[in-house]
Amino acid sequence: MTDRIVSLLLLAAIAGGCTRPAESVPADLPRMIAVLPPGNQTGDPLLVSGASFLERYALHTDRVTVPDVLATEARLQLERRGFTAVPADTVEAATEGRVPGGTESAVAIARHGGLAGLVLWIDVRRWEPDAPTLPTFVIVGLTAELIDSTSGLVRWRAERRPAPVATPGVVNIGEAYVNAANKVMAELLAPLGPEQPPGR
Repeated sequence: MTDRIVSLLLLAAIAGGCTRPAESVPADLPRMIAVLPPGNQTGDPLLVSGASFLERYALHTDRVTVPDVLATEARLQLERRGFTAVPADTVEAATEGRVPGGTESAVAIARHGGLAGLVLWIDVRRWEPDAPTLPTFVIVGLTAELIDSTSGLVRWRAERRPAPVATPGVVNIGEAYVNAANKVMAELLAPLGPEQPPGR
């Protein structure tokens, strides 16, 4: 256990130089944003739930992935910062299950589905737990872009270079993935503005 703690501390020290600051946020950003399905470049489905035989056939648990959790958390974080997130059902109908592979495909999918204005596209580059059970951290690397679907211009971009996200006290991988997704989206979208008090 001490080896894992030493590894976590070492990775945390290295991570200080791994996070690239986000670009400055334009003051004139529209307040309505559609969160597109995040990309996953890891080669792993990154399942949070619905993976096991018991979950799929006995409990009929829906299949949930890290990109699903990131999209949900992104909508929540945007709303906390005074933006209006296009409902998930509307985005799902507009994208028809297609996941962008880059900025151009994000624009094409948004235009095809009639999602005018700003869209948020997240691309997961790395997502790796330190252990299959009782993970203490997940190494996360991803990028996010706010894209004007009309002009095709990227209005804001942020990159999180691969670095550990602590997941203390979790028991399984799914729990660690959710914990890491919540923390990463709060960190990544923080430059868009402070959290608004409830009811505003």
